[in-house]
Amino acid sequence: MLMVFVLGISLSAAALTGREIMEKADERETGDTQHALMGMDLIDKKGEVSPRTIEVWAKEYGDPADDLNKMVMVFHEPASVKNTRFLQIENKDRDDDQWIYLPALQRVRRISSSQGGDSFMGSDFTYDDMESRKIDDFTYKLLKEEKLTKYECYVVEAIPKDPEEEQYQKTISWISKEHYIPLKVEMYDKDSGKLIKLMTVEEKIEKINGIWTVFSTTMEDLESGHKTQLYIKQNKGNYLLEYNKEISDRRFTQQFLKNGK
Repeated sequence: MLMVFVLGISLSAAALTGREIMEKADERETGDTQHALMGMDLIDKKGEVSPRTIEVWAKEYGDPADDLNKMVMVFHEPASVKNTRFLQIENKDRDDDQWIYLPALQRVRRISSSQGGDSFMGSDFTYDDMESRKIDDFTYKLLKEEKLTKYECYVVEAIPKDPEEEQYQKTISWISKEHYIPLKVEMYDKDSGKLIKLMTVEEKIEKINGIWTVFSTTMEDLESGHKTQLYIKQNKGNYLLEYNKEISDRRFTQQFLKNGK
C-alpha cells in the first residue's frame, strides 16, 4: 500500500471489464524483493510539515501462485519515533498479520482487527489501508475512461461484497492504461457515503531495473485537510531503491521487531 510498482501490458480496451482492469493492476511486477529509504511527510492544513525517514524491506514468499508478500518498516527519524518497527505478513485465506514495536513500551504489540481504522503512526493511512486486498472480495464496474494529467485512464468502482469487513463504502480508482497503475483513488465513508479520503500519485513514473516505479504518493484526509506524502528519498540525485536483492527471512520476524537484527 505505502509504493505502486506495475509492469505495463498491452491489451484491447474494448476487451476489458472493471474486474479485469483491477486484476491487471493487481498482477503488477514488483520484483522478488524491494528495499527502499523513504520519506514520510505529515502535512497539516496550514502546510506545516513534520518529516520522517523510514527504511522498508519487502519480499515475496510461499507459493508464487498465491502472490503473498511480507514487509517490514523501520522508522529512523525523528528521535520521537526512532526504532519504531512495523511488520506485515499477507495470508492466503485470512486477513494480514500486523505487529508493531514501540520503543517506549519495549514490546511487540499485535494489531487487532478492531484497530484497522486507526491511524498508522499519526499518518493519514490506517492499518487497513496498509493491508492487501483480495480481488474476490469486491465487485467492480468500469464507470468511464478519461485523461488524468498526461495519462489515459480507466475509472473503476469497487464495492465490497461484505461491507462489515471493509472500512469504506466504496472506492473509485483511476488506472493508467499505459502502466495499470492506480494514479488516483477516492475513498467513500462507510456510513454517510461521502468522499472522505483521496490518494494521488505524482506524474513521474519511470523504470528502475526494468520495473515501472512510482516515486511519490499522497494520502489526503478531506475532512481535516491533513495530508501524508510518501516518497523515495534521494542521495546525490540517485533514488535509494533496489529490487531483487537478497533479504534474509530473519528480518520478517517478531524477533527482528524486538531487537532490530
